[in-house]
Amino acid sequence: MSPGTGAPAAPNPNPAPPNPPPPTPLALNIPPPASPAPPAAAVPDQPAIALAAPPAPPAKPYQDILKLKQAGLSDEFILNKVRTDNVSYQLTTAEILELRAGGISETILQAMLRSGQPAAATAGAPIARKGEFAGLARVTRGFLGVFGTSTKSVGRLVVDGDNVSWFQPSDPSGNFSLYAKNIKEIFNTCVLRPGQNLCLEFGIVTYTGEEYRFRDPGWKNGENRLVAEATEYFRQAFPNLFFSQRAVSEL
Repeated sequence: MSPGTGAPAAPNPNPAPPNPPPPTPLALNIPPPASPAPPAAAVPDQPAIALAAPPAPPAKPYQDILKLKQAGLSDEFILNKVRTDNVSYQLTTAEILELRAGGISETILQAMLRSGQPAAATAGAPIARKGEFAGLARVTRGFLGVFGTSTKSVGRLVVDGDNVSWFQPSDPSGNFSLYAKNIKEIFNTCVLRPGQNLCLEFGIVTYTGEEYRFRDPGWKNGENRLVAEATEYFRQAFPNLFFSQRAVSEL
């Protein structure tokens, strides 16, 4: 109804929609910001550590023998030192070859191989100091100073305890007897041959200066059985004697 007439107002055919309720806020689970990490402690510079060089391997006893040879000392001196010191050298194959290349004789090498071992280990079968080598020929110096043999100089070389004697039936004036302690050296005279020298002479040198030499009667044909047997026997019966080889181009 209008204000003047008192008539009721007509209803609004397009009423305004009601206001929607405000949206419900979303709850977000956001972690709080992490605290900044404390700065790492500064590591002081470490001093450089110098790596020590590995220690040099200790010298082996066999090298002393090489030094003696290089210094010009005689084989006799070196052999006596090896026997007196009685050091256990325990030589390897490479060391033996090095010694041979350095001029060390076979006699000294054998002494080094036996050195430092108990007597029972080197004794082997006992060798009685009682032996005889019949059929050797005494080597004598001829008119022109040349050594040689003849059928008249054939005799027996006899070992009886500490005595070494020679008996020559055809010429007793050539007989002799030595006391073993007066023997300075046992030697072989060997003719140079490719691969291995041919030892045709067995010799004895005394401390008083005498020298005695022996050969097989057939030495000119290369026979040396008696010389080899006598040499090997003396090596075993008198291991402390000095043994050597003398190389020659010819006898």
